[in-house]
Amino acid sequence: MEGASPGPLLLCVGGVHGNEPAGVRALEMAVPLLRSRRTRVAGDFVAVVGNVQALAAGRRYLAYDLNRVWTESRIGEAVARTEGDGRAARRPEDHEVVRMLAVLEEVAARARGPVHVLDLHTTSSGGGAFSTSATTPRHRRFGGAIPVPMVQHLNHKLQGTLTTYLDRFGYTTAVFESGQHREPAAVDRALGAIWLAVRASGLLGAADAPEAAAAYRELQDEWLHLPRVVELTYRHPIAEGDGYLTNPGFRNFQPVRAGEVIGRDRNGDVVAPRSGRILMPLYQQLGEDGFFVVNDTVEMEAETRSVVCVGAETI
Repeated sequence: MEGASPGPLLLCVGGVHGNEPAGVRALEMAVPLLRSRRTRVAGDFVAVVGNVQALAAGRRYLAYDLNRVWTESRIGEAVARTEGDGRAARRPEDHEVVRMLAVLEEVAARARGPVHVLDLHTTSSGGGAFSTSATTPRHRRFGGAIPVPMVQHLNHKLQGTLTTYLDRFGYTTAVFESGQHREPAAVDRALGAIWLAVRASGLLGAADAPEAAAAYRELQDEWLHLPRVVELTYRHPIAEGDGYLTNPGFRNFQPVRAGEVIGRDRNGDVVAPRSGRILMPLYQQLGEDGFFVVNDTVEMEAETRSVVCVGAETI
């Protein structure tokens, strides 16, 4: 959607994982509302569905994870398979990579100002929403506009994520995990995050996006009991054949102790190597991460602190 006057471009992506429909549902609700205010929009809004085929199947992915493919080598392999002579069998996600590359080329060509990206996700476990972004001030300000715990350094542990790839182009990116996959509130939180991103990127002013102020208050009240910033300190990787299963009952941000049994694999008990809070314990068949551990941080960068205060007053 092209706004009435030049300004920033906000790209929102939902459904990069096919078993995470909440972001797509939220975008379906947001787009017509933004179109109805087009004459007041300064800039452009682009909504993209990620893994269309996996969404139809309700699976995280069909052949490979669309949020681990965004490196030059893996992109090149996917494109080559779609353009090849058939000797290298095409995979369903190859088509999605090529389609998304075309969208990204269009974004780069049509942008009339700085580009912001909000990537919407959900988790297989319940217990909390959170955001993550690069740690530069502009990324922290953008991600910090959503008043939920911000996880630092998550992308450092993950290779080939979409937002890490887009950071290379000078875009300002953030990821928002809005709750458990099928939790009805996950759609509402994702919709609220979209409005907050609309305001943070500058597409609409406060008077023209009252949904942002309401979303800020609701999210802040919901997650006020959790620390504003946490730091990722451990990732438990898993591979095909490990037979890893998380024990029942773990939720995002639940405290865990060093040595506590988190799950089991073919070698026996899997324990937390350090104390902290568990994040994204795996309760789905597909995935490369069994669980993460985060630790509370004492300090908050001035940029994030200021956006929280400003957001409470002006969003």
